[in-house]
Amino acid sequence: MTEQGIHNRQSFEAQGADFLKANIGETAFDYAANRPPHSYGLSGRTLTIALGTKAVQIRHEFSETEVTWEMLDGPEKGDHGTAAYEAFELAPGIFFVSFLARDTESVGMTADLGSGMATVILGKITDGDIVSEVLGGRIEGAGDARTALHHPPFSLGGTRFLNEYADNVAYEHIYLTDVYETWLGVRGPQAGQADTEEYHSFKVADGVYIVYWNEKVLTAQMTFLFNFLDGECVGQVFAIVEGERVHSTIGAHTRVIHTKLSELPNVVRLDVYSGD
Repeated sequence: MTEQGIHNRQSFEAQGADFLKANIGETAFDYAANRPPHSYGLSGRTLTIALGTKAVQIRHEFSETEVTWEMLDGPEKGDHGTAAYEAFELAPGIFFVSFLARDTESVGMTADLGSGMATVILGKITDGDIVSEVLGGRIEGAGDARTALHHPPFSLGGTRFLNEYADNVAYEHIYLTDVYETWLGVRGPQAGQADTEEYHSFKVADGVYIVYWNEKVLTAQMTFLFNFLDGECVGQVFAIVEGERVHSTIGAHTRVIHTKLSELPNVVRLDVYSGD
């Protein structure tokens, strides 16, 4: 805050920087304290994803700790690399995978082995900014070839929930419409801070959704996979703070406060205000 106690853009950015720094090294705020456990369910598997059409295919070969990827066709045919990855099985057969394909290129991939659909949130650092792209496709040999080619866009409008990352870190998410959501820091380095972002979401299954947005004030891309039925989420932070790249996974216990989604009739609500 400023000396006068006024919350202005400068103090807003300072709080945001504290949040990003909490994802670089050891601090009092652990955004991974409630993260779901790592999964090794992809170890030994090869996932070849056809993006949109079979004009572009990417092969991913997973060991316990590394993924080797290769462009099998398309304009970048032959391009390849190996990187450390993290994977989380947020629902049976539904994995969230996070890795850096290149030093300035982040991959947040949701692979649904049951349906055979995959969605990749790609982030690229370009001229000091982060440019995001959504790539949807099918996993060859998985699911039913007659189903959709990618996870469909989905509105979370009217949904409100609390994300508890740790005992001392919590945020509310309030999805206002099919375009805008507001986040509010309840506890932690951004306590009392809020902003409204333009979000994008996709449905993986009933109660399971991919969400991402790019912060307006900070140079940061936030990507989440939520499972409202089990009350948990995993996320990826890809950002630049004070010239340093941030790339980390976070996670939270997710408790629904309110939702208009008819597919979530039995989700237990967190009662924060009952009214008169």
